[in-house]
Amino acid sequence: MTIREPYAVVGNCRLCGQGRLIVAKETTTSDLYILCEECESEWESPDATVDSAKATLMKHGQSTLLTREDLATHAWRRFLISY
Repeated sequence: MTIREPYAVVGNCRLCGQGRLIVAKETTTSDLYILCEECESEWESPDATVDSAKATLMKHGQSTLLTREDLATHAWRRFLISY
């Protein structure tokens, strides 16, 4: 996984209670999803992160963590929080 700063963070993980939820982009499909930096749980959208039953693990392949700038014109920009 490629890590760049500053991350596009949308919140904190409700599952592990430790990790930040970062927007990631799968390399082969270009699909965006939310990834916990600690427990590696995944969600399909920022809205889904409030429901732990919607979390998956290892569904997505090789990915890049996105920066705030990567989401400058994306609808998910409204979910970003400041750190």
